[in-house]
This record gives sequence, structure tokens and C-alpha cells, in this order.
Amino acid sequence: MTPSCKAPTNSPSVVAGVIQRLSVSQLKRHKQCPRAWYFAKVLRLPEPTTGAQQVGTEGHAQLEHFLSTGEDVLGAFAKSGAHLLPTPGADLLVEQPLDGEPPLTAGGIPFTGFIDLVDARQLASDGVLRITDHKFTSNIARNAATREQLADADTEPGLQMLGYAAWALRQVERFPGLRELELEHLYYQTRGQRLAASVLASVPVEHVEREWRTKVEPQVEAMKEHAQAARASDVPANFGPACTKYGGCPFMAKCLTGGSKTMSLRDKLLNKSDLPAVLPPDAPEPTPVQVAPEVAEQPAPEAEQPAPKRRGRPKTTKPEQPKSDLRVLFVDCIPTKHDGPRAESLTEYVDDLHRKVAEAGGVDDVRFAGSDSPLGFGKWRGALAMAARAALPPPGNYVALGVGQSELMQVIVEALEPSFDVVVRGTR
Repeated sequence: MTPSCKAPTNSPSVVAGVIQRLSVSQLKRHKQCPRAWYFAKVLRLPEPTTGAQQVGTEGHAQLEHFLSTGEDVLGAFAKSGAHLLPTPGADLLVEQPLDGEPPLTAGGIPFTGFIDLVDARQLASDGVLRITDHKFTSNIARNAATREQLADADTEPGLQMLGYAAWALRQVERFPGLRELELEHLYYQTRGQRLAASVLASVPVEHVEREWRTKVEPQVEAMKEHAQAARASDVPANFGPACTKYGGCPFMAKCLTGGSKTMSLRDKLLNKSDLPAVLPPDAPEPTPVQVAPEVAEQPAPEAEQPAPKRRGRPKTTKPEQPKSDLRVLFVDCIPTKHDGPRAESLTEYVDDLHRKVAEAGGVDDVRFAGSDSPLGFGKWRGALAMAARAALPPPGNYVALGVGQSELMQVIVEALEPSFDVVVRGTR
């Protein structure tokens, strides 16, 4: 017999910048990276299906059928955790929808989705309700959540499980006398040895109410604002661990290239055809874009005088340049003759960017991130480059000195070059 499975919801979650419905998976996605959520739910960009997701889908379907009917259709992965499951029976709530009456809501927005398992067998005697979510993972020891995380809505596991718990608190007639919730992640290992493990957190109903009110409700208000953003670049991104988690963000290329950004002044005027990305060291003073100055209406002169004749080539006047809209980078050189704004050192920008990426990765210095850090094994270079491309310095002239002696400066300069209008390199 083929295991049953729930049908996916195809209607859009966000319409014209207004959130129509939410899910706990959306909360988790937004917590992980608001911009990734914007790409997925506001712009509705497609996401590839991975092999790991397929394994999880099949395993969930097997468990749903087994717990509902008692018929053993469990595959090798799900069977490893059979001893941790309750005895199948009609009193178990399997694949319980969140949008029943009354539905789970936050900020006035209803939630959709399903809870894998709700077990109320201890409710009458102890006032305890157990909520279980099945997790298929390649390595339980490395990827399992802790009890503390399951009880904290500031973490992804806790955000999910406390959302399910908040739904249960609204079912007063269904769960009378509820005083405590057992929030369980039941893990099934999909690589190596067939293993299963239960992580269980017990929380009182007061804790659930407080976490939902103080952490989830404010997050939903932030999601409402982000849903109304005109461009993805207007939504904050959590560069660092979020970019590589779960096999890598599927929107990374879109995020880095700034596909939703408007065309730069250089693109509009030159159509990217006349200006090289890097000028030779002996290039004259930068004049990347020339725009004919607006001709102001002048009063008629009292008496028109013929212009005096001059020998030699006629003197031409350089047209004004929109310097305020350009980014010029001097690498290992200092401009000695340049009529634009005074060049600023790039050092402060580099230090600020490094601090933000280091904080996101939970380290003091990205260059010394340990092997257990998401920035370890040199991954900090990619995270730092992504942060630079997403948060360009304001238009102006910048000087980057000592690039060869600073890994941080080198990574950021290489990341910024394609986005700058002119790059001038010094010679030794």
C-alpha cells in the first residue's frame, strides 16, 4: 500500500506586498535570512529539490501511514526509530493542520501547515501534551538540536516547536487542563549507521505564551515590513552561516549579483561597452563618464563682440561629471591629480565589514575561525566577499593601500572591483 501524504499549498503566501498566510517554516526561513525569505515568498523564485528533501518526504509519508493505520510500511531510515514512536491508534493526531478552528495566528495573519504528531495520551492524567516533529538528517550527533534550543523561539528549532505549542494553547476545548507541553524532535539518521534519537523539552504553558508574545509577534511585524520592500537589496541579509547552511542558499547568485537593483549611471550612459573595468597604471586622471552640461538660458549681451583669434589648437572645456554617482577605487596608489572628491581610505569600511561577518560567525577574527565554525577552512573569504558585494560603500573615491599585506583588504577589494565604475592600480 502506498503511504499517504499531505498535499502542498500552492496559493501564494504574499500578494502585492501583503502577507496572506504564514507557516512555521516561513518563520524559520525569515529567522535564518530575511532576504532569502523575500526571494522565496515575495518574489516567489523557484527552489531546487534536493535528494535529502526527497528522503525526508518519503520518510514522513511512511510514518504518517504507520501511525494512522498501524500498517508497517516503514523504510530503513524510519524503522530505526520505531521503538521511539507511540503505539499507533486513532486517538493520535497525525499530520494535524494548523488552520482549523481556531487557527494559529500572529499579527492577525493565519498560519497554515501541519504538525507531524500530537499525542494527548497523558493529558487527562498529567495535563501533558506531547508534540513531535520527525527529522531526517545525515548525522544526528552533529545536527540535532538541544533541549534548550527547542524551548527558545530565538532559535530555528524553538521557533518551529513553540509555534506548534502556541497552536495547542488555542485548542482549549480539545485539550482541557493543559499545563505542560513536551516538545520533541525525533531524529532518523540517513547516512552510515541506522540510528534514531529523541530530543525532548518540557515547557509550561506560560513559557509558550511569553515566547510567542515577545519574540514571534515582533518578528511577524518585521516580516510585514520586509514584504513591502520594492527590491531584495532593501531587505537585510544574514551573510555568513546562513549562506552555506543546508547545502547552500539557492538564491546566493541572485543575492550577490543584485539582480533586483536598478541600473547604475554608468550602465545607462555607456551600456557597459566603453569603459574597462581596470585602467592601466599610467592612465590619465579618471574621466569615466562624460555628460554634456545642461545649457542654461543666458541673457543676451549688450553688444556682440567678435572673439579674438588665437593661434594653435582651440582650447576645449571638459564637461562636468556626475561625480556624486560614481565609485572610484585607487589600489596601492594615491591620486596626485584628480578633480573629483577627496579620496577616502577604505580601511574603516573593511574593519566595519569584518566586524559584522565575525559577529555573524560567532568569532572575534574571521581569519582564525576554528574547524567547528561556519567560517572555518577558509569559508570566511566567501562570506566576507558576499557581504561586500551586498553593502557597497557610498559613491565616492576610495584608496586601498597595503592590499598585498592584508588578507581582509585583498578579499574585499577583489569583491568590490566589478561594482566600481573605475579601478586604478599602482605599479611598483
